[in-house]
Amino acid sequence: MKAAVWADFWRIVDGAGALVTGPLARLREELDFLVIVLVSAGLITRGQGRFLLGHTLQQIYFTAVQRAYIFTVVGLIIGALVALPLIVFGIRDPRLLGRIMHIMMYHQLDPILASLFVAGLSGAAITAELGELKANQAIEHLAAMGINPYGFFVLPRLIGVVLSLLVLTFWLSVGVTVGAGVMLSVYQNIPPSVFFRVCVSGLSYGSLVLTGGMVVAQGIHIVLVQTQRAFQVRAYVDIPRALPSAFAQSFIGCLIITLLVSLLRYG
Repeated sequence: MKAAVWADFWRIVDGAGALVTGPLARLREELDFLVIVLVSAGLITRGQGRFLLGHTLQQIYFTAVQRAYIFTVVGLIIGALVALPLIVFGIRDPRLLGRIMHIMMYHQLDPILASLFVAGLSGAAITAELGELKANQAIEHLAAMGINPYGFFVLPRLIGVVLSLLVLTFWLSVGVTVGAGVMLSVYQNIPPSVFFRVCVSGLSYGSLVLTGGMVVAQGIHIVLVQTQRAFQVRAYVDIPRALPSAFAQSFIGCLIITLLVSLLRYG
């Protein structure tokens, strides 16, 4: 009886230890993978630079340009939804409204929503594309030919997604501001020009740098998680299994990054 109790106790201890060490181990693997990708950037020759630029532009087009319409619509709708509680509570002070937009939307929810869409759309596409190449051993064949797969496949997507996420986060914030400004103008009689001016004047260089750094970290995290999962694919059947777990891990990581930066900003 005592042996069974002790076995259950140590099983609980092992489970608790796994909950603590598991995320740390994944973080270490992600940082190791990032170091490999950055080192591969230094091994790119002049002839491969054109390929890198071309694929980076393709990734920006696929991630940012083709998704601009979605982010415009989503931004306007979310801006209207954000304004509704402010209208219900009768908040009319433009400076307070601008402060709410900064704390709630610009520095937290807008980056989270942008990373959610990028992880679900572009991130999943990266995992599926590279997973298929891994399953048919195309990546191994290129490596046998002396081509670095990290610089060839990961680096252009890393640069493209990071730049795209910065643009999309800014564009989403613009849409949210316009949607909220229209609603406040209709129901609170607050001129849109006054609301926009307050929102812009409240932005500081330090807050923009901190938010930009957070978005860059989110973009890097998304690509690293998605490409790591793709490189772990062994057969085609592994691809649909990798997609949901890669999305969940990348989005949870973005939430953690946002939380840590928010604690640094407001803590």
